[in-house]
Amino acid sequence: MINQMFDKSAYEDKLAREKSWWEPPPVKNNVLNWIIRRPLFFSMARILYAYVAAKNQMAETLNRYQKGKVDKLLIAPCGAGDDFKYLSQFGDEIHGIDLTPLAIKSCPPQMLAKAGDILESGYPDNTFDLIASPLFFHHLVKFGFEPFLKEFHRILKPGGSLVILEPSILYPVNIITRPIKWIFHNPLNEVEDESPFYPGRMIKALKQTGYTNITLQGATFSHVLFPISIARLFNVWTKPLLGIYPFKYLAWMVVYRAVKKR
Repeated sequence: MINQMFDKSAYEDKLAREKSWWEPPPVKNNVLNWIIRRPLFFSMARILYAYVAAKNQMAETLNRYQKGKVDKLLIAPCGAGDDFKYLSQFGDEIHGIDLTPLAIKSCPPQMLAKAGDILESGYPDNTFDLIASPLFFHHLVKFGFEPFLKEFHRILKPGGSLVILEPSILYPVNIITRPIKWIFHNPLNEVEDESPFYPGRMIKALKQTGYTNITLQGATFSHVLFPISIARLFNVWTKPLLGIYPFKYLAWMVVYRAVKKR
């Protein structure tokens, strides 16, 4: 449900921008974009490796808490289904939801995916034992997290878990990457207003929306700018810090877990 304080018009504009991201991006033929996409700065292999490391840690975190498979698991948003390979081990029946048919058309056939707005998901109350929400809330920094957390809370079964993966604004490399986005006019084609945020903001929102047993830990200190050989070593060296305060707040990606009261 959308509360009265929520700017519905601004949110509709936001949904349109998110949907358009799935369409082919315009070609930027300028010198700055050419520079930033040179192999020294840009590598699809590095990007994939960095995200795989973060999502493997998300799965590892879940594995510590989830004993065996649950009946129903929701991936929200599910995108093109890339997270299925990390999360399918945790549920017998895997559901997914994303904004546009362009996203879900590539989902694995084993996933029960549908197009729709997470804020008004349409799922009945108390449907899912586990909800995974990777890389969603940094798209919602300007709107607040609470309305979306409330919808997840509504469709979670009592005792069900929510796991979230998000970038932290406290990550030191952001000193470089955030200005790059502005100076080079969004060279990596991110959604315009997506942004990392303070981990404490998510912790506060989870508490305010009724979740308990809230935990936080780092997922990776590596980054898409790091060459893969360096990133591998960096992940090994820094793994002991992922669960230690204050270092876990300084990770590139952070994993949150919370539970709906029974």
